[in-house]
Amino acid sequence: MMKVAIIGANHAGLATTRQLLQSKKDVEITLIDRRKQVGYISGGTPLLLGNKIRTYKEFFYSDLDEIKENVAHFYESSEVIGIDFKEKKILLRDQLHKKSTLKYDKLVLATGSRQQRLGIENSELAGIQLLKDLDDALFLNQKLDNLNVKNIAIIGGGYLGVEVAEALSLRNKNVRLFEIQPEILNSHYDKSFSEIAQQHLAEHGIELHLDEEVTRFEGSGGKVTAVVTTQGYYRADIVVLATGFTPNTNLGHFHLDHYTNGAYLVDKQQRTSDPDVYAVGDCATFYSCATEDQRSDFSVANALRSGYIAAQSILEKPLPTTGSVTISAIKIFDLNLFSTGITIKRAHLYNIEAEYVESSKVTLLSMLGKKEEIKLRIIYHKKDRRILGGQICAHSDLTEMILRLALAIQNKMTIDDLKYSQTFFYPYFTYLSDPLIDLAKTSDSKKEHN
Repeated sequence: MMKVAIIGANHAGLATTRQLLQSKKDVEITLIDRRKQVGYISGGTPLLLGNKIRTYKEFFYSDLDEIKENVAHFYESSEVIGIDFKEKKILLRDQLHKKSTLKYDKLVLATGSRQQRLGIENSELAGIQLLKDLDDALFLNQKLDNLNVKNIAIIGGGYLGVEVAEALSLRNKNVRLFEIQPEILNSHYDKSFSEIAQQHLAEHGIELHLDEEVTRFEGSGGKVTAVVTTQGYYRADIVVLATGFTPNTNLGHFHLDHYTNGAYLVDKQQRTSDPDVYAVGDCATFYSCATEDQRSDFSVANALRSGYIAAQSILEKPLPTTGSVTISAIKIFDLNLFSTGITIKRAHLYNIEAEYVESSKVTLLSMLGKKEEIKLRIIYHKKDRRILGGQICAHSDLTEMILRLALAIQNKMTIDDLKYSQTFFYPYFTYLSDPLIDLAKTSDSKKEHN
C-alpha cells in the first residue's frame, strides 16, 4: 500500500486529501498540521470582524470530520521538525513534545505561507496585530469590543487590508489605511480601477494614505499609541499588519529547487525537483497561462486546483493541464471588482508587449428594464492578440463574466476569437448585448493602427 504523507491541513492539503480519499484507491494517508484547529476558511475573517456572521464556526470545511475519520493517521497540534528526503522519513513532535518518525512513499508539502513582517522600529509593541490565522482574528475581534479602541491603522492596501478596513469601519472605528504604493489593490488592478475603489472607500469614511511609508511605531507602557510615516504622525489604538505573504518553505529549502520568492518550483503536475515530493498551494509555484512561465498565487482557488492536480498525479492519473490563470475579486461595501490574468502594469514588468481595450461606461440593459453602468478592460498581447487579462468593476455580481475571461486565457483565445464567440440571450437571465464581445470588437481599430 502506498504511503502518502501530507504536511499542512489547509485549503491545498485538504484538497489533496479529499481527492485521494474519493478515488477509493488503496492509499494510506497521513495528514499533519501544527495547529489545534484546522479547516478554517480564512475568507470569513473580514465578515467576523465586521459582525456580519454570528460565529467563526460557520467558516470551517463541512467535510472535515469525515476526512479525519477516513485518513489512516491524523496529527494535529503536531510540528514537523525535520524531513530526511533520502530515507523518506518525517520527524514529528506532538503537543506533549514527544518525538516520532513517519515513513512515506509520496510526500505532499502544503505548508502555506507566512505573513511578511516589515522590520519597522518598535514592532514588538502590544496592539500591533498580524492577521494570518484564526487565533489572530479572534484576538483582534475581542480587542475591538473595547469602546476605548477608536483609532485603527491598517498597514497594507491589498485585498486583506481593504477588506479589514471596511469591516472595522462597520464597527464604528476611525480607520486609516496606509499603502506605500500610489494605489491600492495594485497587484490585481490597473490605476483606473484602483482609483474607483479608493474613491468608494473614502466615500464610506475610510482615510487613505497612499504613497506613504510607515517608518516607526510609537508607544507608551509597552502599547502602541501612534504610527509615524514619511508624511505625518497618527494616533492608533491598534495597528493591523495587512502586509503581503511569503511562501513557507523552511522544511525543504535545502533540498528542493526554488522560485525567486522562495516558493518550491513545481512542474505542471505539482512535482518538485524531487520526483517523490509534491508541493501545493501558497508554498508552490504554478504555471501561468498568461505569462507562460512560473509564478506565485496566494489564493484559495489555486490551492484547491493544485491539490486536485497533485492527487491525480500521485494516483498515476496525470492531468493534461496547460497551466492555470489567476482569478480574484473583492466586494467593497456595495461595489464589486473582479480580476483575472495580468494587469497592463505587470505585463510591462514582465516585458510583455500588451494592449488593452476599455469601456468606462458600459450600460447593461435587460429587456426587463434593469440598467447599470460597468467598467470593463480586456488586456491582450500586441503581436499574437492572445488574451492576457481582464478587469471588471460593477455593483452587480459579474462572476460569470470574469470566469469567461479566465477560461479564454486558459484556452489561449485571442481577442478576435472572443469577438466571434457564442453568446446567449433570454430576458430573465442575460443582457440584450454582450459587453465582453462588444468590447472585443473595439480592438479592430488598434489592429488596423498597428
